[in-house]
Amino acid sequence: MTEVLAPFPDVEVVLLELLEPVASTCTATPPTITPPLIRVVRTGGSDDGITDSPVVEVTCIGADRQASWALSEQCRQVILASPNTVVAGVLIDYAATFTPPQQIPDPDLDKRSVTSNYELAFRRPRT
Repeated sequence: MTEVLAPFPDVEVVLLELLEPVASTCTATPPTITPPLIRVVRTGGSDDGITDSPVVEVTCIGADRQASWALSEQCRQVILASPNTVVAGVLIDYAATFTPPQQIPDPDLDKRSVTSNYELAFRRPRT
């Protein structure tokens, strides 16, 4: 009989909890945006059966350009400081910037969003 392994942790849940002290977090942009807001979405990555290495897009929405960039930098520093910490019951082994912050115009009320991608790594829980 084949052993069924525990699933890998959900990186979105981990980052939602990690970034919640910085600003409100979500996985889908709500119809009405109230800045500051951080959206977290897994966009790719791979695993080797032991370690999951997701790539995650983090979009920061501020009231204006300056606020969006400041929020993005706060997120970057929190994510890069996260290795060897436990978040949402998950030990983060590795975190690095995959794509540095870039500005994406938002036509809604001239708000600006800044998006970055990060690669993280963590192992599946032992059963």
